[in-house]
Order: sequence, then C-alpha cells, then structure tokens
Amino acid sequence: MNSLRQLLPPLNALRTFEAAARHGSFKMAAEELCVTQAAVSRQIQTLEDFYGLKLFLRGNRKVQLTSDGHTLYLAASSALQSIATASRGLLRRNSLDYLALISTTSFAQLWLMPRLKQLRVQHPELQLHMISSEENPDYQERFSAAVTLGLEEHPHYVAEYLFSEEIFPVCTPRFLAQNPRITTLEGMLGVTLLNLSASHWKARLWAPVDWAFWLKEFGLDSTMCTELVDFSHFSMLLNAAQEDVGVCLAWRHLVEPQLNAGTLVRPLEETLVADDRKHYFVCRRDLAGSSEMRVLRDWLVTETQALRDRSIQDQ
Repeated sequence: MNSLRQLLPPLNALRTFEAAARHGSFKMAAEELCVTQAAVSRQIQTLEDFYGLKLFLRGNRKVQLTSDGHTLYLAASSALQSIATASRGLLRRNSLDYLALISTTSFAQLWLMPRLKQLRVQHPELQLHMISSEENPDYQERFSAAVTLGLEEHPHYVAEYLFSEEIFPVCTPRFLAQNPRITTLEGMLGVTLLNLSASHWKARLWAPVDWAFWLKEFGLDSTMCTELVDFSHFSMLLNAAQEDVGVCLAWRHLVEPQLNAGTLVRPLEETLVADDRKHYFVCRRDLAGSSEMRVLRDWLVTETQALRDRSIQDQ
C-alpha cells in the first residue's frame, strides 16, 4: 500500500491550485495569496508534473479546468474547507469573542452593574459574559477570568489584588430614628438583626462573616440577640434592610452608593477592617496578554483604587 506521503501532492501547490480553480484565474489567485502570477503558474506546473496530467486549459485571459482538474478541485476544496472548519474551532478555544467573568451574584449586581454602562462607554469593544457563582471557581473547570475572595495559587492562572473587605452594620435613616438605641453595640442586640446565613456560605478559603462572627470581634455574644432573621443571599438581606425590617451587616464595596445617597446609614462607628480577606482578579495565564483581558484587568484595578486607598488609611 502506498504511504500517505507518497500519495499527497505538494500541499502549497494544492492550495494554489484550489484558489486558481475557484477564481478561474491565475491573476486573481495571485492577488488572494499575495504572490506573483508567475509564482502561481509555477505551483500549478509543479502539481501537473506530480500527476503527469493537464489540470487547466490555458487561454489568453482565463483558465478552465480539465476533467481531471475538476476531479481534483472537488476533492481539494472539500478537504481544505474541512481543515478550515476544524481550525476555526481550535482557534476559538483561546479566542475572546466574548470574555466570561465569574463573580458572586452580590458583586455582579451591586458593584459591577452600577458601573456597567460606564465600562461599555469606555470600552465598547469588550464583550462581557457575566457568570454568577456563590463560591470561587474551580481551577479544574478551566475558567477564563473571575473576581475571587482569597487566592489559590495555580501555575496556569495569574492574579491581581483588588481590595480587602470592610464590614459594618447599616439600616435606613427611618429605622435608626425609630430605634435610637442601636447607636451602641449593646443596643444593637435589642432589635431585629438581618443575618447572612453561614449555612449557605460556600467559599473554600474563609469563614463566613455573619452576626455571630462580627459581634465576637467586639466581645459580644450573638446568643444575646433579641431576634435573628436569616437570608441565603446578600441581595435579599439588603432588600429587607431597605424595607426597615432590621439592621444588616454590609460590605463597603457593595453599599457605597446607598451610603453616599443617604438611603442607608451606619448607626454606629464600629467596623471590621478585614485586611486579610482579599479580593483578586484571576485569569488564565495564556489569556492574560490578550487585549480584552488587559482592558478588563486595568479597569477593575482603576475602579477599586479607592477601596485600596481606604484600606491603607485604616491601617
């Protein structure tokens, strides 16, 4: 049996032949391939010598396939198209037609969404695909990019520090006016506390920050609370606080707009500055140099600069 190497013609000549046959012109084939018309003629001659057959009938301005040439063209066109289709799929594995970014639902809804219009105006070329998850992504799933709490070192990923957490109680101005005793830690224990339930916490690197955790940092026991109402997601908890149901713990990066607008207030000064609870932008090492990934990383770093500055001031 003849080997594949013996049966296959010179592939550069075959590619040139396919272009010439498709256009019906050596000149147009030369323009497509960015070579001279003489170079096209030489490649066609090489192919005809390989088969010992005439593949084109040559006229003054146009060439026409022979029956043998037509047979070869059908096979070459089909084969090259199949290769192009497979190649397109392989190239798309590392292309960034859109950039998938994983983050928690709270970060996506409360931090990113208010800034999304600004991002699109500044970088209309960036096509984001937002994916929410209540835990850090698994490196084994080969994700493209994520905003994570904590950092798991991995040789195939690189990370950029964004900000650390600051956690404090918030409520509405109306709730504070109705419950003036919550301006002290002890007074806080006598009202309804809205709690982010630890049973729904899925992050692998950190303990959950709920009322039990936060109060313990200030020497108080959460079992002394009058009432705790549990929520599975921060967005639900925040909605309850905004409806005057009680007081909730809030993360500065998630409630800064409400504090600035005055729709939420801090009833007391105590705050937990958790410098060790760092958030990172993590992305695949092989995609880190792409223009889309650089744009997103630089934008996130710029937008979180105020949070990093505040962390330095609090130290």
